[in-house]
Amino acid sequence: MEYVIETDALTKKYGEKFAVNKMSVHVKKGDIYGLIGKNGAGKTTLMRLILGLATPDFGSIKLFGSENLNAERKKIGSLIETPAFYKNETAFENMKRFSYLAETSEDDIKHILDLVGIGDTGAKKVGSFSLGMKQRLGIAIALLGKPELLVLDEPINGLDPAGIKEMRDLIRNLNSKGVTFMISSHILDELGKIATNYGIAEDGVLEEISASELAEKSRAALKITVDDGAKAAAVLRAEFSDLIFNTDGNTVDVSSDVKDVSEVNEKLVNAGVRVYELKNESVSFEDFFIGRLGK
Repeated sequence: MEYVIETDALTKKYGEKFAVNKMSVHVKKGDIYGLIGKNGAGKTTLMRLILGLATPDFGSIKLFGSENLNAERKKIGSLIETPAFYKNETAFENMKRFSYLAETSEDDIKHILDLVGIGDTGAKKVGSFSLGMKQRLGIAIALLGKPELLVLDEPINGLDPAGIKEMRDLIRNLNSKGVTFMISSHILDELGKIATNYGIAEDGVLEEISASELAEKSRAALKITVDDGAKAAAVLRAEFSDLIFNTDGNTVDVSSDVKDVSEVNEKLVNAGVRVYELKNESVSFEDFFIGRLGK
């Protein structure tokens, strides 16, 4: 399998704290890889290690299947934390400065600015740009040199709903042309609309899951309303040992897969439990991660 990013036991400490603790990352060519986690979970540090902005204490990194990281990083565009701009210059002038590193023509610069939605800013200085406009300019700079991989830290930060949709469409468009993405975002439902795979960061540790596996985990759950919650729980434990559920008064919430709801109903009724309602309730993408990571 061809990996654009592959790390093995990647580790970075600051003092006694593990910012990244033995993270093994696998981003395939063509992926939109979503990084999810609370503040301080290690997402930005992981990105900085991949980009060479920080040095690992332990572990290895391969980019595009190679350990020659300096050469392969030329294929990467990135937007990490707050981008640094020349505030007294226009978007085009800023792009022109950065383009010297990427051998990009003025026509290419104009095309990229149009692509990210700030091609009409003219003589307006970047210092007077809104946060969303600055975010677009940062992504425009990341696109210089036609990168094969884009590493974006909170790329939709500061964008209004229309801007978020435009950015989502831009990512999809670039991905359809072969660009691979690693994206961190706190707007989980938006990430859920585009990501193909996820890395869940928690206390410096990473767990990977595909979009299809996530869909399975966040599928519909079963809510059962009865006359006696404690008795219903005892019946379910005795009859369905692998069922995962919790009770709250006379409500039983089943979070694991139920192959035959009618069988559950039959067992409860035969045991003398009155069943008032059996209802499928879907678990949203955001609810799954809030439950997984904690508030």
